[in-house]
Amino acid sequence: MLLKFVVFASALIAAVNCDSRIIFRYYTDGISFVEYNTNTFPQVLSHPSFVRTRETVFYHYSNGESLATPQVNDIVISYASIQRANFIVIWYQDNNVVSTGNAIALAAGLSQTLINFCEFGYNSALINLIGGGLGAQILARASRGVQENSNRRHIVGRLTGLDPQSMGAISVIQIGRLSPADAQWVETIHTDGTSLGDHEARGHVHFFVNGGTTQPMCTQTLAGARAQCSYEMAMTYWAESVRSITPIFPSLYCDSWSAFISSQCNSNTIANMGRSNSATNLRGSYMLRTNNQAPFSRNQATP
Repeated sequence: MLLKFVVFASALIAAVNCDSRIIFRYYTDGISFVEYNTNTFPQVLSHPSFVRTRETVFYHYSNGESLATPQVNDIVISYASIQRANFIVIWYQDNNVVSTGNAIALAAGLSQTLINFCEFGYNSALINLIGGGLGAQILARASRGVQENSNRRHIVGRLTGLDPQSMGAISVIQIGRLSPADAQWVETIHTDGTSLGDHEARGHVHFFVNGGTTQPMCTQTLAGARAQCSYEMAMTYWAESVRSITPIFPSLYCDSWSAFISSQCNSNTIANMGRSNSATNLRGSYMLRTNNQAPFSRNQATP
């Protein structure tokens, strides 16, 4: 009993030191939600609609985005409506908070809150951290922090990077970068590797959509607008996979896009990109093409 009290008290003390700018919005159904701060977040475990044995998804958007961003809203609506997971959005009243300059502090607050969440009884293996752009890099650092600061008592089960943001050398040194060591299973989806996104294979498994560069439906004249559109398509693809009751986005194991489009990988292993992909033994790079309009998933894996 004394040991349980010490753990409980330690968790509360740690929570007090968390970042008060972070807000956790837990969706109780397709419309309603409850919000917690870093101090009160473990209370979500007592909410009547929260299922402790179910996967809990945390979504973190990128810099320049908010809950009102269409692609972010698409993911929120998709998860909140299907009710197949406990779904939580990490958000900030000041949208300028999400930046490389604040990434270390935000990740520290998130990692301590996740540790507290697990100390109060939640299984860390059921956590899926999903981040878009810079949000992926922040969650990667937070996921590392969960391991390091809990002496590996808690290890996040799944980390998903939706077109993880490319970072300069200084930011990499200071913040670190998404890697396979960050969680039990790390997956990345690449849609804009020539500008905003990181084109390198950083996780256990990597999906390169339409080559992982400019997406074919992004036809804007200005290069910056095309890059932003291509990045945003990673969220659109993911949301489509969330809404589907069956696995979609069939992809082929392949070492390069050139080998894929020349049909050299047609007999290779097929995997499905998206929420339904639970094959944590997957490793390596997978290539796929999409339709140019919704629904974006094709019925075939071959080019």
